Amino acid sequence: MDKQLIADIFGYSATVLGTLVFLPQVIQIWKTKRAKDVSLLSFSMIFLGSILWTTYGILISATPIIIVNTVIAVLSALIIIMKLKYK
Repeated sequence: MDKQLIADIFGYSATVLGTLVFLPQVIQIWKTKRAKDVSLLSFSMIFLGSILWTTYGILISATPIIIVNTVIAVLSALIIIMKLKYK
């Protein structure tokens, strides 16, 4: 198997898993309208980190890094917004 193909498989697999990890939290907060136990500081740092990783991915033209971190930034922003709304 081609080395680049193997790297792409790992990269896109990490993209899917890295994105899906945030979905249950978003859904839980959305359903219950409660975010009391969610750390605003943690998700703010995750949001900022994903923005930085997205920028890095753009600079090096790494599509998996761009995709996963853009989605994580959006999901983290949703969690932050719901945390502020549903204190």
